[in-house]
This record gives sequence, C-alpha cells and structure tokens, in this order.
Amino acid sequence: MKTKTTICVLATAALALTSYAASAQGRHGQGGAQPQDRAQVERGQKDFDRDRMRDRDRTTNPSRDRDRDQDRTHAPDNASFGDKEIYGNELMSAKERKQYREQLRLTESDSKTQTKFMAQHKEKMQQRAKAQGKVLEDTPEAEEAE
Repeated sequence: MKTKTTICVLATAALALTSYAASAQGRHGQGGAQPQDRAQVERGQKDFDRDRMRDRDRTTNPSRDRDRDQDRTHAPDNASFGDKEIYGNELMSAKERKQYREQLRLTESDSKTQTKFMAQHKEKMQQRAKAQGKVLEDTPEAEEAE
C-alpha cells in the first residue's frame, strides 16, 4: 500500500510540475509578444482618438467639412494657372513646368529677379522652338517680362 501511495504522489507531482512548466512557458511566450500587442493597442487608441476628434469637429463646425469636400470636387477658377500661362509650355516637360513654377515662387518677392528669370526663360524657349522649327506666340505675361 505504501508503494502505491508513493507512486500516486510521484505521478501527481510530475503532473503538477508539467502543468506548471507549460503555464510558465505560455506566460513567457506571451511576454515576448506583449510589447507588440501594446503598440498595436496604442495605435488603435490613437486612431480612435483621431476619429473622435474629427467627429467632434464635424458636429461643431459642419460648414468647414462641407467646404473641404467642395474644394476636393471643384477646383477653383485660378487652378488652371500654369501650363497655359507659361511661355513655351508646349515645348516643356512636366518636370520643367514644375521647376519653372517653383522658381517663380522663389522669386516672387523680388520683381527684378523674377523679370530676369522670365526673360531668360523666354529666350531659352525661343531657342528651343527655333531648333524644332516652331513659332511661339507671345503671351501678355511674357511681354511684361521684357
């Protein structure tokens, strides 16, 4: 009887240790993923907060949201500025037109520099047109630069 009791105690202890080891390993595995889970929860909380702020803004100032939507769907009248008003635009690549606009923006505070830049641009476009056998018509903006 004593042997049987000893075997039962040893078997119970082995099961208890196995259970404890499995539970400790499970906690260790979760502990490794915990920072990742925490970051995911924080991102979700930030998204939730951002959405809540947007909802609050929409309810307190609905005209602002309506204006923003209208801006997205209806371009303002002056949005066509650029291609048609750039001297020699048909001879320029999209990248060159973008650079031209950026240079104009940078020189807008100094009219002399801007006039000089536009005159150089006009001369460059005339040379390009001549090389391609084309004729460029003067625009009012290009004539003002002279």
